[in-house]
Amino acid sequence: MKQFILTAALLTCIIATATAQTASVPTAPSPEMVKLDSLTKLSQRFLNEQKVDSLYALMGSTFKSQISPEMMKQVASQVSGQLGKWTAAEPVGIKDGIAKYKATFTNATLDFYISRDAEGKISTFLMKPSE
Repeated sequence: MKQFILTAALLTCIIATATAQTASVPTAPSPEMVKLDSLTKLSQRFLNEQKVDSLYALMGSTFKSQISPEMMKQVASQVSGQLGKWTAAEPVGIKDGIAKYKATFTNATLDFYISRDAEGKISTFLMKPSE
């Protein structure tokens, strides 16, 4: 009986260890997330370097129809002035084609949302207070 209990305990430990190891294996990001990661890194770089024209060039026609280049420059200037340098963008997830990131700036952390249109240009570009 003692041997049975010892064997059962050993099997339980092996199964628990195997489950823990399987659960910690990271999954590969989707192809869409890889593309959005790239656009996010470019956005971060252009915003930090105040290359607003380069950032605006990443935007799709729908975005451009709603936000003018002048308005984009004003917003970028305010973001940099109030929040400081954009130091990190950690992916949180993707839902309905819109990726959410934890965007860390020198002076604050925001939720950053980004998506692409059919041409691969940015259609959603939104920062708001973290939830």
